[in-house]
Amino acid sequence: MGPISVALLSILISLLAYILIKAYRINQYWAERGIPHLKPVLFFGNSLRVLLMKQNVSELHEEVCKRFPNEPVVGFYDFMKPVLLVKDVDLVEKVLIKDFMHFTDHGFEIDEQTNPLDSSLFTMTGTRWRALRIKLSPIFTSGKLRFMYGPMNDCGNNLISLFEKDQNDVEIKEVLGRFSMDVIGSCAFGIDARNLAEPENEFRRMGKRQFEMDFTQFLKFILVTNYPNLFKRLGLSFNKPDVTKYFCDLINQTLEHRKNNKIHRNDFIQLMLQLQEKGYVEIQTKDASDDYLEIDTSNYKTQTFEISDDIVMAQAFTFLTAGFEASAIALTYCLYELAKHPKIMAKVRDEIKQHAKDEESLTYDAVRDMTYLEQCVKETLRKYPPAPMLFRVCTKEYALPNGFIIPKGQTLMVPVKAVHYNPEIYPEPNEFQPERFDPDRVIPSCAYLPFGNGPRMCIAMRFIMVQLKYAVAKLLQKYEFKVSPKTIEPLTFDPRNFMIMPKQKVYLDAVKTNDFS
Repeated sequence: MGPISVALLSILISLLAYILIKAYRINQYWAERGIPHLKPVLFFGNSLRVLLMKQNVSELHEEVCKRFPNEPVVGFYDFMKPVLLVKDVDLVEKVLIKDFMHFTDHGFEIDEQTNPLDSSLFTMTGTRWRALRIKLSPIFTSGKLRFMYGPMNDCGNNLISLFEKDQNDVEIKEVLGRFSMDVIGSCAFGIDARNLAEPENEFRRMGKRQFEMDFTQFLKFILVTNYPNLFKRLGLSFNKPDVTKYFCDLINQTLEHRKNNKIHRNDFIQLMLQLQEKGYVEIQTKDASDDYLEIDTSNYKTQTFEISDDIVMAQAFTFLTAGFEASAIALTYCLYELAKHPKIMAKVRDEIKQHAKDEESLTYDAVRDMTYLEQCVKETLRKYPPAPMLFRVCTKEYALPNGFIIPKGQTLMVPVKAVHYNPEIYPEPNEFQPERFDPDRVIPSCAYLPFGNGPRMCIAMRFIMVQLKYAVAKLLQKYEFKVSPKTIEPLTFDPRNFMIMPKQKVYLDAVKTNDFS
């Protein structure tokens, strides 16, 4: 072996030794700080089963939390990144609400110059996020949602027409996914996406592509959560180029058509155009249900924020694509649970009859007043939360009650499913019990987190709740549902997806009724 070969071999061995030593030291992070944790595997931390697609990440977090039932926080290794799991609801409330000033950001790094469409409300940080949040909030007030209800009802009529043709062994998530796409396309953009009528069209195909979790997307997710700076330096985007181009072209065409023809519609696009033109969105009425949109501005400096074409496009693209899958999954689980519990379904149908005796009376106000239906939707979102974890990064050093100092830059996760399945808050957490959300029952504010909480709560929460309640009410006016023998039970969560999605297809039988005139 020549001297050059010896030198290269020495460099390789040194590099390997450095990587091993660094990985070993990372694995001592929580032990050195006295935080309870499970022993990590070198390089893979506690996430090896997720990498091998043996376990959904929500189930992994829940399993880890159960190992330390009396600890408010647990150390976790997301591959080679030490993460603090915050599971005590009082401490969660401090992180999300009371001491939000210390945890303002999600911790994702994006390159706005390279990927301007990644600059959404979710990824923005600091005062820039706050300025845009304040400007966007009026778009989702109850008054604005009333205007969007009409197009939503048109989509509901198309949904019923589809069930008229096929009532047995309906793959319910596929149908409801097409409905969700039509709703967002119509309510938000005035687009007749025709997913219910033409299930193989380009709109539907691209919408599904956005959420296909192949190996490349899986790797990107690991990079963006574990190595955000590297993700940014590489100029990567979690959005798929062909999907981005398709929807952005569609949004651009809609924007140009509105501007050139001076068309006015009460939808998301119109409100974004108003925001760009005036710098704010007009508020016609104030409703108590809109309080979640307000955020405290007393401790923040005012920042000038230009609503550029890229900002408009980024928010439109995010809103257009983000609600597709989450809404379809939630509706699937809700109808599945109602089908499994016919007494609960009968009670929901009785309430629907009280507020909407026929299709014409299924108004926005009628749907809003269906309290037991809302309890069923809330219980569905408790049992199957759309986002299984909430991300935060410490932006200002913070002391825990036990004396541990969370340093600036430390990533925290709130394991939503673990919180939602805490038997001390929700007895028999695996059971579907809408009564948990009776108006006279008090649940700690941060024990229920399907939309997050605090200033970073999902801005479209009310829109999503209206859509979910409306779809269930519309279907139950015409049909009762039963679980088809084709459905393989019990349902399990797909380990290849970071959302709580059923691994198997869910088939339901729709039994037509004549209860409503």
